[in-house]
This record gives sequence, C-alpha cells and structure tokens, in this order.
Amino acid sequence: MARVVNVYLSIILLTLTLTSLSNASAEEFDAKSIIILPKTLKPLHYNVWLQPFINGNFSIEGKVAIDFEVLLPTYYIILHMTDIITKNESSKVLENEHGHEILIIQQQYEPSRNLYIATLQEQLEAGKTYTLSLKFIGTLGEQARGFYRSSYKKENGEISWVASTQFQSTDARRAFPCFDEPGLKATFKIYLARESHMNALSNMPLVRSSIIEDQPGWVWDEFQKSVPMSTYLVAFAVSDFHSIQLTADDSPTIIRVWVREAVQNQIMYAEKVGVLGLRFITDFFEVPFPLPKLDMICPPAMNPNAMENWGLITYRESGLLHDPAEASAEDIQWVSYLISHELAHQWFGNLVTLKWWTDLWLNEGFATYMGDMAVDHIEPSWGLMDQFVVRRLQEVFALDALKSSHPISVPVIDPIEIIEIFDSISYLKGASIIRMMSHFLTEGTFRNGLKNYLTTLKYKNADQDDLWQFLTNAAHKEGTLPRGLNVKTIMDTWTLQKGFPVITIHRSENSSARISQEQFFLDNQSLEEPYQRWWIPVTYTSEDNLSFEDTRVKFWLHDRETYLAPEFVFPDSHQWVIFNIKQTGYYRVNYDLENWNLLMQQLQTNHEIIHVTNRAQIIDDALNLAKAGYLPYETALGLTSYLSKERSYVVWKAALQNFQYLYEMFEHDPAYGAFRDYMMSVISPLYDYVGFKEQSGDLQRELLSGEAVRWACKLRHQDCIYRSTKIFRQWMYDISAYSHPPSSIAEAVFCTAVREGEIEEWQFAWSRDLVNALACSDSMWIIARYLKGAFNESTGMRRQDAAIVFTQTARENVGSIVSWEYMRSNWNQIADYIGTAFFGLPRVVAAVTKKFNTEQKLKELLQFQEDYAGNLLTANRAVEQAIETTRLNIAWMDNNYEHIVNWLRTQGFSSDLVQ
Repeated sequence: MARVVNVYLSIILLTLTLTSLSNASAEEFDAKSIIILPKTLKPLHYNVWLQPFINGNFSIEGKVAIDFEVLLPTYYIILHMTDIITKNESSKVLENEHGHEILIIQQQYEPSRNLYIATLQEQLEAGKTYTLSLKFIGTLGEQARGFYRSSYKKENGEISWVASTQFQSTDARRAFPCFDEPGLKATFKIYLARESHMNALSNMPLVRSSIIEDQPGWVWDEFQKSVPMSTYLVAFAVSDFHSIQLTADDSPTIIRVWVREAVQNQIMYAEKVGVLGLRFITDFFEVPFPLPKLDMICPPAMNPNAMENWGLITYRESGLLHDPAEASAEDIQWVSYLISHELAHQWFGNLVTLKWWTDLWLNEGFATYMGDMAVDHIEPSWGLMDQFVVRRLQEVFALDALKSSHPISVPVIDPIEIIEIFDSISYLKGASIIRMMSHFLTEGTFRNGLKNYLTTLKYKNADQDDLWQFLTNAAHKEGTLPRGLNVKTIMDTWTLQKGFPVITIHRSENSSARISQEQFFLDNQSLEEPYQRWWIPVTYTSEDNLSFEDTRVKFWLHDRETYLAPEFVFPDSHQWVIFNIKQTGYYRVNYDLENWNLLMQQLQTNHEIIHVTNRAQIIDDALNLAKAGYLPYETALGLTSYLSKERSYVVWKAALQNFQYLYEMFEHDPAYGAFRDYMMSVISPLYDYVGFKEQSGDLQRELLSGEAVRWACKLRHQDCIYRSTKIFRQWMYDISAYSHPPSSIAEAVFCTAVREGEIEEWQFAWSRDLVNALACSDSMWIIARYLKGAFNESTGMRRQDAAIVFTQTARENVGSIVSWEYMRSNWNQIADYIGTAFFGLPRVVAAVTKKFNTEQKLKELLQFQEDYAGNLLTANRAVEQAIETTRLNIAWMDNNYEHIVNWLRTQGFSSDLVQ
C-alpha cells in the first residue's frame, strides 16, 4: 500500500510543478516534462466540424472551437493532439466577454507527449472564459483507434467504406485537438459532413441536414448539443447502413440498430436485451437514462468487442448479432451479456465518470457485474449468477494469485500503462468484489447507496472514495454496517492491495474453531512482507443446519491474524462445515483434513445437498490449494472422483478449468496416458448423458453438452471422433445430405474433424468460414501458413482478428509449438500489426506461454524479454506474468508430478510400460 501512496504523491507533486510552470516563459517551458495536463484551464464546450473523405483519400478536414475557463493565470494553452496537422494560420484565441483577441506567438507540437502548445503574448486571466479555434487536417487510420476507416463487401461484390471512432482511453486526440483526460468533462456540438447517399451518427440526435453549396453531393449533419461528458465517450460514424428501430416513436429513449443489410435478420437478442436491459438497469439504479436516443452500430472493424460511447455504442458483429441457425448457447449468452455490459456503462462510466484511469475498475467492474445481473433478470433460467463464480471470480483468481498481479486501483500515467490495466483484474476482480459488497451490505442498502451516488454526482467525476462514502451513508442509515465501521475501511483492503486471502479453519474436538487468514500465492513458499490482511466477510453453513441462501455476514475477519470461534457457533467435528456461502466472498477456504474428508463423503453419497456454486467452490478451492502446496493432491483429486455423477454445468466448468491445467502439464509427458484414462472415466458418463443429443432449450444443458463433446474428443473418445468426422465429411462430400450438428456442439465437432483431417478438411473449413476450427489442425505447416496469413490483410482476414487467431492457435497442441516459434521470430511485425489495441498483445503472450514448464522454455522466454525489451508495448506486464507462471509450472512439476502419478496408479490408471 505504501507504493501506491508514493505514486499518488508523485502525481500530486508533478501536477503542482506543472501549475508553477504556468507562468514560465517560452524559453523555460519543457513540454517533454508534461504527463498530466496542467490544472490551469478547464474546457466548457467544444464545437467540432469534421469532413472525412471516406470514399476518397481518407483525409479529414477539421475545425474545432473550444470554450474554456482559466483556473490559474497562464501564458499557455496545452491540449492533446496526435497524427493531426494544424493549419497554424487559422488558430485564434478570443476573450469571450469583450471579444478581445489574444495573439499566439508560437505553436508547437510535442510528439512524445501528444501535445499541442500555444504560447500567448498576453497572460490569460483566472476566472475568465476564452475560445481557441483552429483548423486541421487528419487521417482516417487503418488501425481501429481514433477516427478510423474499415470496409465490408456487399453481396454484389462492391466494397463499402465505414468511418467510425474508438477513443477510449486516449485516442480522441487523434480525431481533434482536445483536453483528452476523463476528468475534463465538457459539452459537445458535433457537425459531420457526409456524401448524400450515406448516413452520419453521433452521441446525440440529428438536428438538421444542410447541403454544402460548393460541394455537390455533400451534406452537413448537425447534432444536438451533448450533456457534459469526457472526450473518450464522444463518438461518430459515417456509413451506408440503415437502421432498425427497436422502440416506439413515443418511447422515452429511441433505440436503433445500424448494421450492414446482409445481417439485419440477426438482431433478435439485440432487440430483446437492448430494450429489456435498458429498462432493468434504469429500474435497478432508479436513475433515468438521460439521453433521448441510443444507437447501436457494428463497424466492420473494432479492436475491443464493444465500446460504451454515450448514446452511440459500437460493437463487433460477433458481440451484437445472433444467427438463429448457427449460434451456440455460448454465443447467445455472450451477445446478451455484452449488450447489457455496455448499457450498464451508460450510468457507471458515462453519467458518473472516473476522475482518472486509476479507478478504471469502477467502470469495468460495475459494467461486468450489472451486465450479468441484467441478463439474469431477462433470462433467469440461464442461471447466470450461478455461473458468475466460474466465469468471473474463479477465472481471475488465477491471475491474482501471482506476485506480478497488481492492485485493482492502480496508479497509471502513460497511455501504454492505461491500456495495460484493461485486464481481468479491472473487469473480473472488480465485478467480484462488487458482488461481495452487495451481499455484505445487502442488496437494498447497496442499491440505495448507488442511487444516491449516481443522482448526486451525475455529469461529474468521482473516485472510489466518493462511492465508499455514499455506500457507508446508506449502510449506517439502514443498519447493515455498525456505526464504527465504514465501507472505505473494508474495501481499501480489497482495492489498494493486490491478491486475495485464503482463510483456514481448524476445528477442535469441542466444536470450537481457530480461523486464520493469509495471502494466497501460487508460490506459497515465499510470502511477501509486510503481510497483507483483509476485512473478510465470513459466511458459513453446516451439515446439521443447511442454509445456502443466507449470505449475511456471520462475523468479520480483519487485521487480527486469527479468530477464535466459540464452541456454540459450530457443529461437532464429525459434521462438515462450508465457508463462503455461494462463494460470495473474494477468498479461498481451506479446512483441516477431517472436514475435507467429510465433504468428500458427502459428495459421493448425495452431492446435491450442497448448493451448486459451493460444489464448484469446493472443487476449485481444493485443486488450487493443492496446486499451491496447501493441500495434498491425493485429497484434492479424491474430491473430483464423484464427478461421474455430476450433471451441473457450473460444477463441471469449475472442474474442467482446473483439469485444463493438469492436461497442459501432462500433455507432452509419459504419464499423460494415465491422466487421460482417469479423465475419460469421469467424462464418459457425462458424454453419454448429454453428448450428441438433441438441443433441449435448456441453455445450461447445452453449455454442458458443448464441454462434454469438446473434452471427449480432445481425450480421443472413439465414438466422439467417429461421429464428428462423419458429420463433417458428409458435409464436405454431399452438402445436400448434410445435417448440421446441434449448435451447442458444432464448434467441438468441426474442431475435431479438422484436427483429425488433412489439408482438404482445413480448406473446406476455410471456405465455410469456420474460424474457431481452423486453429485445430495438427499439421505444423498448415498452422504456420495460417499464422502467417493472420498478419496479412491480403488473405482476407481482418486485422482485428489477428490476435484472436494467434491465441486460438496457441491453445492447441501443435499450434502451441508453432505459435511460440512464430512469435519469437516475428514479434516486431506482430506488435506493429496489432498495435496498442485493447487486450491483444497481452493475450497473445499469455496464450502462447501458459503451458511452459521446463527450464529450456524459461530460458527462451527470458531471452525473448531481453530481445524485445524496447517494443513489448502493452505486453510488458504480460511477459512478467508469463515468466512467473513458467517458474511456478517448473516448481509444480518438481513438487507434484510424482504425487499425482502415484495417486493415478492407486486408482488403477498407469502409463508404465510392462513386458
């Protein structure tokens, strides 16, 4: 926590230094020293005119007029600007009260800091307002950032261009000069020029269109003045798309979808979730959506899956559209969640915005949590809040258990650092601790606090301390927290510290218990000092008093090292206890071996007595405790032996995520056969139950079916391979006789057929655009060709999909080998092609290195880090995490391999050669 404080102090001192420089002369001014804009000027309003020549040379003619207030006297106007050429002769500064012009004596551009700096002849006076206006030339770029271009092919073969925006986090400055920091909110008036056969959109509704007299076929579109908002939320688009209106004309908010004509029949879930999701979130917060319209559009190219621009949300087509004939249960669930996630941002992020990117997690954590909540409300049979523990909490545990993890609230300054924290810590850990908070405050208190926060701070900026205060006020008013305890005291331990705790329960014969906490590390041999402590909301139930619906806090475990629970609290030591009800707390739980054995017996005799999320918790905690050396693997694996009876998707998802690690460690090892046979013994009954069965309409059963077929085929279950290859080859050789497999298993079927096939199967998958199957080939030359093509747009693969192709390939057996060699040899090309886009480079590194478990691979990885030290871009942190993970994998093989092999042997599974 001291390091966090020190960085904050550094930022404060830097800001003070910049303020003191506001009166410096031009000779004394050092633009390269500026990281955060000086606190001298405050933008009030922007008028922005842009004419993108989307069907011409891709240039942009622009003009901006910015009204601003002077907070401290200064001779300088400092803005952000990137890849823009200003027409310096057009630049003008006017004092607004009397119309007096302030002469500009120098204009300069500092590329290393993306700054435009105007030095003035007169000092700007505090308290007065001025207007800076200037004209400029920009470019519609190829990479999906700033104001950029992308294209699609119409059914008649014609190429159609689309201009759209992606400004988060620091790319509004690529479209027009601006104060490009989230805390500098202003109103915006946007004017877009377009050709008359195209459409233009922005955050606000269209006011009027007017013909450009001296440019035949061109039109200016003028949009309403916006509400106050940050630059990263400004958006516009020019396309030939047509809209589909989802709401009635008299609705409080008009919702429309804009997509290319060929896919307009695929907006079923966009329509359902868009309308119902907006209504649910409005009702949940009890704060109306403040804009008169909400457009959703799918540009041909997007870097993130979606972007929450206020009133104009952009999506990849895969994030908004749903083909009823082919979409799997996973696809349907993903589209529904992503739409809800972006809708939640309209309040958390847009209405109330972070002061600085340090609190990015407030945006992304709340949008992730509320996205799941909205879908759970719209489709309650999907059980999305049960899935939360395996899709959010348990997934992020894997990263947060590394010493190279980072606090959820992390100081960042440089744009590269900002992009790096768009990771699972911000999204998934953020959502997990918000869910924990909702439970320990109770949902009613939680909602009331959020309502007051959003209402009081609307159109303003906030940090986590502001939220803590509103939630504390609500909790004290409603009595859900004692007066002497506040939300900040609790939550600072979760947001300002990296990692999470494991609590250990040791019961004695008299039914009392000793409960302690320590930080959970996958490397638990070298705990860091000073030891971290958390305020932990403890919940539990027991065999003699089942209560899986009561998630109220039984007691708090906080900065004391241990808690001595009195004997009247617990049942006797011959009955099991389960802590962390529904895994609502962001922590792991370890027990004495007696309790683990009691839980093992319960799972074997009647597993359904235990709630599904706690069964998932038991499996995940046990296998990860064993992985980190807290629990014998014999115990952890023993708990999995009941799985042949398990029929819950949530539990199987938890188990398979953990089996995946064991699979990767044993994949190229002589003992793989024994591990495979054990896996087959528990997977086969599940495969027989849900494998190649007709779809039932039960989404969780369909998800389970997909997992069962994927794993059965991966483990070379002969019936699974036979059925999959038969279906695929029947399609190849006789399309009229082809029967499409159930959508829930189609991806596994196609992957298996490509893996088992040769170039003919791969080429057929390529011709049918089966993108998720193409990486499954076991032919090295095919994979090498595929990877090379992914980083060359002439092959028809989109630049935005290059990182996805690479990560999919790296996860496969042969693909993992080829991908690593390709990355080592071509990193500069990969980095240049993907750029500093969201998630891309970090995911590439994580995917290709996750299986490394030898000293040779560690040596290669360290050499890779050294070779490309100056060009890792957003992957710096990912490479550090990969190195740590590789060292952990090596240590794991040394410490656990023989124990697992011996346990498998005792269960009757051996890979030993016998004469």
